[in-house]
Amino acid sequence: MKHCDRILACVLSTLFAVTVQAQSNADETAGKAASAATTDVAEATDIDPEALGIFKGMADHLEATDQFAYQAEYSYDAVQESGLKVEFGASRKILVSKPDRMRAESQRRDGLRAIIVFDGKKMWLHEPDENVYATADQPGHLDESIEFIVTGLRMKAPLADLIETGLYEKVTPTLTRALYLGETVVTGVDCEHLLMSNDYADFQMWITSGDQPVLKRIVITYREEPGQPQFRAHFLNWDMSPGDTRGKFEFTPPEDAERIRIYVPAPVTNIGTDQEDKS
Repeated sequence: MKHCDRILACVLSTLFAVTVQAQSNADETAGKAASAATTDVAEATDIDPEALGIFKGMADHLEATDQFAYQAEYSYDAVQESGLKVEFGASRKILVSKPDRMRAESQRRDGLRAIIVFDGKKMWLHEPDENVYATADQPGHLDESIEFIVTGLRMKAPLADLIETGLYEKVTPTLTRALYLGETVVTGVDCEHLLMSNDYADFQMWITSGDQPVLKRIVITYREEPGQPQFRAHFLNWDMSPGDTRGKFEFTPPEDAERIRIYVPAPVTNIGTDQEDKS
């Protein structure tokens, strides 16, 4: 069970960029447009159709693409009891082939590597440095498989929606604010800067300009969490036509690797409520 707990804490959190809630036990300026909008950003409660249009363009582009790959650098804050924030992070390589295959490789800043593969039938988790792996039947297509990781294993995955279908429909119904902050440049790439909010978080997005929009950078601020920690991702490159990827979704564990079980946490129950019901 020790190895099992570790592979869940390391593999899944490393690959899906768990926020401070899952790691709490681990001890660009916007340019002239943003400056001009400072007061509006602080007080606005309306939804800007231009912002929604830019976001929808990116969402539609991703949904219409059967295969894509990206490489990104992630970082997130772990708020300490003292109130100090400590930044953790990792590098990610994600390869997607719809409807049911994905490969994700990751390396944390402490050097720990992790791999997860959905091959269409099986789900594989592998931690090369510990030489352990786990496998189980894949719950279904990518949507169902990611839902299992997020809901069944209770892992936080801020960017899982990029892989799932219906990105625009999932995000926009709960928005309380959507602002277009104007054009900006991120690491030499022309981008459109958006700021959106819901009841729980603020998220800034820099979406590349042009007819093939993708996410260049995102910053999520969890307003309701103590210390308002942030999750950040900077996308180094996107490949919207990665070619023949069939071999990338095949996984054979090393002969000397130890197989471990995938631990599914028990459902969280409200003890107080249960006691009242029994009485």
